[in-house]
Amino acid sequence: MRIGSASSVVPAGRSWWPLALVALAFALFGLSTPGPGHAQGIGDLAVAPTRIILEGRTRTAQVSLLNKGSTPATYRISIINMQMTESGEYRRVEESGVDGGYAGSLVRYAPRQVELAPGKSQTVRIILRKPGGLKEGEYRSHILFQAVPDPTVGQSVEVTTTEEGLSIRLVVVPAITIPLIVRHGTLDATASLSNLQLAAAGATPDGRPSLKFQINRSGDRSVFGDISIAYHPPGSTQEYIIGEISQLAVYTPNSRRSVTMPLRVPEHVKLAGGRIAVQYRARDDDGKGDVLATAELNVP
Repeated sequence: MRIGSASSVVPAGRSWWPLALVALAFALFGLSTPGPGHAQGIGDLAVAPTRIILEGRTRTAQVSLLNKGSTPATYRISIINMQMTESGEYRRVEESGVDGGYAGSLVRYAPRQVELAPGKSQTVRIILRKPGGLKEGEYRSHILFQAVPDPTVGQSVEVTTTEEGLSIRLVVVPAITIPLIVRHGTLDATASLSNLQLAAAGATPDGRPSLKFQINRSGDRSVFGDISIAYHPPGSTQEYIIGEISQLAVYTPNSRRSVTMPLRVPEHVKLAGGRIAVQYRARDDDGKGDVLATAELNVP
């Protein structure tokens, strides 16, 4: 994923416009799509794995950073706390500590900043340190990898004056986050799928049909897995995979997540009279895990 520059127009005569000349905008991307063994990135930075889980006897982990670009780059590393909304979006929160269910105070990591030459990689090491008397449960924070702007960025912001006012081009600072999960004790969770609703073609902005449903979570740990949607035409043993998405998570303390998936239906297939089957499957080190939940919808 890559972020380009953004621009905004400040009306002439506003006394606060100098502040905008040094403004830096950055975006946070929670990576739940790829599995733990995959790499993902933003701009010229690739990060692997995309989720850190410390549980059982596992006390250490590492994350590899790779500069895929053609110029040197510097990245600052920190731990932040975010909450997931019911729609799967993330929002940053200032709360911290194990009492709030956050993992930041339970780990140490190094280095805090890396400089990567083109094509070079660096490992960030993470060590778990559980305090005595830690309550059983799941604790989660996010590791933030944020690009450090070039020192001349303040001089490179484009400022032009037009008849309408002052036009300012802001510089966007790329950043990426991955979940950091600490599990302490014997934890378990179950999942189910409910409220399946099919929207016919033409009901969505891109004109494709879509399926809306809800992932329900219960227990004392998060769930995440791959969603697969299959269509079975009436009177046929044929199965068509019409929708797939990897690593959808429902993090604690959330009990549900609403999902809307666009469907890719072959041109010769008509969604009528058959049934839609949805499967939510966990992913293990081999790429496939246990089936977490299933649900079906009869198509009129």
